[in-house]
Amino acid sequence: MPADTSTIETQVLVIGGGATGTGIARDLALRGVTCVVAERRDLNAGASGANHGLLHSGARYVSGDLTIAAECRREAELIKQLAPHCIEDTGGLFVAVEGDDETYIADFPDLCAKAGIPVATVPVVDALEMEPRLSPKLIAAYRVADATIDPFRLSLENMSQAQQSGSVLLRNTPVVAFRKKRGRIHETVLQRQHNREKIVVRADQVVNASGAWAGQVAALAGAAIDMVYAKGSLLILDDRISQRVINRLRPSSNADILVPGGTVSILGTTSVAIENLDDVRPPLERSMRLLPKPAPCCRCYPKYAVCGPIPVSGPWLVPVRAIPARSAAGLSSSIMPTTSWKTLSPLPAAS
Repeated sequence: MPADTSTIETQVLVIGGGATGTGIARDLALRGVTCVVAERRDLNAGASGANHGLLHSGARYVSGDLTIAAECRREAELIKQLAPHCIEDTGGLFVAVEGDDETYIADFPDLCAKAGIPVATVPVVDALEMEPRLSPKLIAAYRVADATIDPFRLSLENMSQAQQSGSVLLRNTPVVAFRKKRGRIHETVLQRQHNREKIVVRADQVVNASGAWAGQVAALAGAAIDMVYAKGSLLILDDRISQRVINRLRPSSNADILVPGGTVSILGTTSVAIENLDDVRPPLERSMRLLPKPAPCCRCYPKYAVCGPIPVSGPWLVPVRAIPARSAAGLSSSIMPTTSWKTLSPLPAAS
């Protein structure tokens, strides 16, 4: 073995340092199993960091897939129990304005009920009192159990507990090769990006938790994962517009989620097909179309555009949505928030 190569032996090698990888590491630690977590960049550098921080109630998905909606509800309930300190239990509103599909509005409570998602009708006058920056064209509102989550704190604490139990985190250390014996992975070759040092990991089990890069990692082992990709763009606004998560009451589309994150808001999202995962950057001009021109009653300006990968595997299709020229209309002058980012691009100062 070359002199610049070191060897690590472990029970489990976890590839990927996002919410899934660090969650697996913590779960293993609680079971007395040590592991090595290898991350090509840094913790939450992929989709786990490039998101709006919305802990879904599941209601967003009731028009498309009731099974996914119910699963989303159950997972949110578990996370609220397991990591309450990472969550702001804001609650959420689904709101409709003049011109929205009244059939969808009327069917929404029944769809939520079929997925076991609690929902309550909120009179328009009460909704406007709860969230004064909602559009005066509001015609319907429903309350759901949405919340916001700090994904960075969640992953950092997952990894910290795993490390306290003897697990190891290797940042900026991607997988470059697998060596197999009798059809099984015998050794995994990693390479540190800063000095090109190679590390050979011998693990009893290898877990591919690399998210959008899962297909690329699997290919190194001669396995195929059918994946397609999109990128989602968000805007970080300079003010906390709402106290609750605000969702447009319509099937999932562009610019229909507003998430409060500390003192800012995150407006999203879009979905545009991509082929190159290393070129996930927000299109600034079109990102600006997510936000209407601020009105005097609600002065709020975008500070950054954020973009992250949206991986989909198996039979699912990426919901590719071109960024529309129109802006979202659920609020009087702006719409949605988040506190996490992957590719951060400063926007020009508002005029």
